[in-house]
Amino acid sequence: MLSEKLVNFRTEEEQYNELKLLALKERTTVKALLGRLVSDYLKEHKDGNPQFKLDQFKDPNFMACPAFYRDLNTWDKYLKKADNNELQKVKSQILGIEKKTLKYL
Repeated sequence: MLSEKLVNFRTEEEQYNELKLLALKERTTVKALLGRLVSDYLKEHKDGNPQFKLDQFKDPNFMACPAFYRDLNTWDKYLKKADNNELQKVKSQILGIEKKTLKYL
């Protein structure tokens, strides 16, 4: 038997009412929706990025590639610091993604 933990959260009353209505439309409960949200979040983020260790981020010369949807200013800062080898890897990845995307447009 799984044990459960009771938790609180705050939200605007209007948002909560909308959430309850959506849950009813889906024939489920707010509890079930939030439970799925937590499960999905853990699946996506639990392992983190296995390529990096937390202590690497202390190194001022350490460069981790920004997340795909980060703002362009963040990408600009990253690319300014990158050496030619890293820039070529980024360019190759971008071109590969573009090629794959064209199949679906």
